[in-house]
Amino acid sequence: MGKDRKIRVCHLISGDLWAGAEVQAFTLIRTLSTVADMDISAVILNEGRLAEKLHEDGIEVSIIDERKHNFFKIKSLLARILEGGKIDILHTHRYKENVLGGLVKNRCGIKGLIQTVHGVQEGFLGIKHLKMKFYMNLNDNLTRKRFSKVIAVSHDIEMRLCDKFGKQKVVTIHNAVDTGLIKISRSAEEVKRELGISEDQVVIGSAGRLVPVKGYDVFLKAAKLILRKRPKTTFVIAGEGPLKEVLREMATSLGIGTNVIFTGFRDDVLDLVNAFDIFLVTSVHEGVPMSVLEAMALRKAVVSTAVGGIVEIIEDNVSGLLVDPGSPDSLAERCLSVLEDHELRSKIERNAEKRIEQEFSTERQRDRVLRLYEEIIS
Repeated sequence: MGKDRKIRVCHLISGDLWAGAEVQAFTLIRTLSTVADMDISAVILNEGRLAEKLHEDGIEVSIIDERKHNFFKIKSLLARILEGGKIDILHTHRYKENVLGGLVKNRCGIKGLIQTVHGVQEGFLGIKHLKMKFYMNLNDNLTRKRFSKVIAVSHDIEMRLCDKFGKQKVVTIHNAVDTGLIKISRSAEEVKRELGISEDQVVIGSAGRLVPVKGYDVFLKAAKLILRKRPKTTFVIAGEGPLKEVLREMATSLGIGTNVIFTGFRDDVLDLVNAFDIFLVTSVHEGVPMSVLEAMALRKAVVSTAVGGIVEIIEDNVSGLLVDPGSPDSLAERCLSVLEDHELRSKIERNAEKRIEQEFSTERQRDRVLRLYEEIIS
């Protein structure tokens, strides 16, 4: 294919957040744009950090503001951008985008549709539940009929998707982290001073949206147990979400409010993580979280629940420590073991960085996605 002309690929993503799916889409698009035989563009449904960063990297970006248009108008505008066989492959990243892609495929002469499933859908209540159920049903029907391939970011997600779409349609391609973008602008000491953390304090932290699936209630319960043995410990939770005030109140009710810092949204999360002694993950489910990959790339000891794709990233007792979900006691115990056993901590930190370099590099991800594109075109 490359000998005749470039493979023209457009990525379609909401871009309303700067979370795992957006970071991963940016990482992939950026890496693919360096391939000589690729012509990469993106359609994004919101102005925001993703669009800004793609613009900065010289990627052609079209914006269709979903806040200003209803679904049918968005579909019409998308078709106008893509019509006339301008692209070979449309690569979508969420349910709404999958549905849009499925509906415009034939009209726009798109040869292949690919979607990436970044995680298991969270539960919703009321109107949101009904809206999501509608999108999911429509997504599943269109995926069966019109999508060439579905990329799962973990084998755990792949197994779930194979039940819906069959083994031939689903493939696992793990998320990746671009270590060239892992840049620290301030020292750990500077970050601790800014947050009001004294130098003799141990810092255990996490980063992510404050939503039920992240299990931050378990994080706080584990924190209380750790403080009984390590009173000079500060806990940091970086991120925004609907549970922010609930978690603040919970920390106060547990008597640990003065030991927990909720930073809110930060655009310097890597600087924060670099100041952690332990990166603690308490999620009920995960795909392949970028926050864990980044923490490991920063040589941080990760203590995590053994859920979803995390067990595909971390080798227990080698490149991190794993525990069953929902157990504050086990999480506290393993955090304390890292703090007390310097040899164990050093081994985990060293192996964590090595694991990222060997198995979760952007080059590895790029090559697998590129082969998939070529397979579909040929």
